[in-house]
Amino acid sequence: MKRFLKNIAYFFIPFFIWALVVFFVDPFNYFNKIELIDKNAKINAENLNTLLYRSVDFMNFPTSNILIGDSRTDALSQNLIEKYSKKKFKKLNTNATKLNEIFDLFYLANNKHKIDQVVIGINFSMFNKYSFENRVSSLKKIFKNPFLYIYNKDVLEACYFVLRSCFFNINLDFKPKMNRDQFWKWTIDVKGGHWYGKYDFPNNIYADLIEFDNFTKQNETKVIFIIVPHHKDFYQRLIDFELEDEEKNFKEIMSSLNAEVFDFDFPNSITENKINFHDPVHYNDSIGKIMVDEIWGNKLLIGRKL
Repeated sequence: MKRFLKNIAYFFIPFFIWALVVFFVDPFNYFNKIELIDKNAKINAENLNTLLYRSVDFMNFPTSNILIGDSRTDALSQNLIEKYSKKKFKKLNTNATKLNEIFDLFYLANNKHKIDQVVIGINFSMFNKYSFENRVSSLKKIFKNPFLYIYNKDVLEACYFVLRSCFFNINLDFKPKMNRDQFWKWTIDVKGGHWYGKYDFPNNIYADLIEFDNFTKQNETKVIFIIVPHHKDFYQRLIDFELEDEEKNFKEIMSSLNAEVFDFDFPNSITENKINFHDPVHYNDSIGKIMVDEIWGNKLLIGRKL
């Protein structure tokens, strides 16, 4: 019997050590109890799983105003929005966020703390039946059960990268392994084909959009949608796949909402110039500031209100 118990103890030792490492490193600040690790090192965890990192941050320190979207929304200047609005905002955006996930994130945040204003980055490329993921459901389970956080392989991987950064000053690098021109062409050819090559009207997402619009109106939540710009080279892929009418329908739907909707994705001085973009779908920080200036400064010169 003693041998059996000893074997059981040996079996659980690795799991106990795993739990201790996660608790003390806490790469996503889930427990938010011990500050042994430099915050700069934890940027690696944020880069590895932005959705989890920023969602945990919101749950620990909720605000009444949030920004949600994918990486195309990240270049909007939070500081400038706060300067104009005199309100504190938090970003809940992450890479490749789908529109259904945006709504899920809003409800998750609103259940934690009443949201007064939400800014959402959107694009026609997200309004597609085949643009769908369900990562927020896993997020909800993690918030309900700490063991799902502790024994999550992504969390353990984040511990490794955070500790590596802390001790050896080596950080994650997600820069493309090709030059700008090569990556520009790859984005147009590959990502353009992926986003626009297969399209169908997203009935479920449309229903979710209308439900969200009604919910925010009833709860007096101010909503701002920003249709983020793509460079004209990428917009051409939409034309190549003959989706102009579908995009027009999308913008008509957006214009019918109770929300304020600002459009920057049409031929204009932003979309015409490569210098305004890191790649065909990601505008740079200076353009993000221009968009904020135009919307919150009430001086639309390039963008238009739908």
